[in-house]
Amino acid sequence: EDFVQLAKTCFDNFGDRVKYWITINEPNLLTAMAYLRGRYPPARCSETFGNCSAENSDVEPLVAAHNMLLSHARAAKLYRQQFK
Repeated sequence: EDFVQLAKTCFDNFGDRVKYWITINEPNLLTAMAYLRGRYPPARCSETFGNCSAENSDVEPLVAAHNMLLSHARAAKLYRQQFK
């Protein structure tokens, strides 16, 4: 819901000046670098993927990507229903 509120704020304030919208830039890169390799915040990864403590690089990237897709879908739905 926080992401939808952010998107609504952006649509309200910049909608008259922005022709094309993108919700999340390169979600695959973000999940890989943050949850598989541990290079971007929150820097979580398993020992086998880098010099990290003890996280789960098999599951966490999928959960993060899933949540990003849900956020994108809700923001796109909001745009189509109220701003298009």
